[in-house]
Amino acid sequence: MAIGANSYGSTDEVGALTPLYATATGVIYSTSTRPTLAQVEKFVDRVSGILNVLLAEAGFKVPVSQADAKLALDEFVVAQAVELCHAANGAGPYAPGSEEMRAGSPFRVIEQEAAEFVGKHAAGLAALGATRSRVLAYGLQCRTEDDSGDEIVPIFQREMMGNQIVDWDTDVE
Repeated sequence: MAIGANSYGSTDEVGALTPLYATATGVIYSTSTRPTLAQVEKFVDRVSGILNVLLAEAGFKVPVSQADAKLALDEFVVAQAVELCHAANGAGPYAPGSEEMRAGSPFRVIEQEAAEFVGKHAAGLAALGATRSRVLAYGLQCRTEDDSGDEIVPIFQREMMGNQIVDWDTDVE
């Protein structure tokens, strides 16, 4: 098995940050390590999946392929996968009894951190050239007719609030 095509980071990067869990022969992850190679691949895929859902909600085309933006996403996923590897060995912030786990599951913590990451850096990802597949106004709609086909008159209108509409092209004095 290998990590998915839409995933960020790699098992080698995770392994480079967790050499404590290497086998005696220096193989970072295998079928006999804790966690196993298959589990680390799932960690990378699942964290990437959470990130991709949030990126898609923010209008980005996933997976993000712009080089610098992808590096930032790689780093986020690898850091989270490293913490999950520590948890598999009873250490780190996701270990049983840790402060983070008192607030919920690792999924909840990762989802919250990913949402903060995407929200905080969406403008930067877009500025770097990460493709946005839709505008942020996607899904906003306005009904102009009721079910019988009659025009809907807004409850509040600009004039009611003291705002006078000025057509600057024709109403200039």
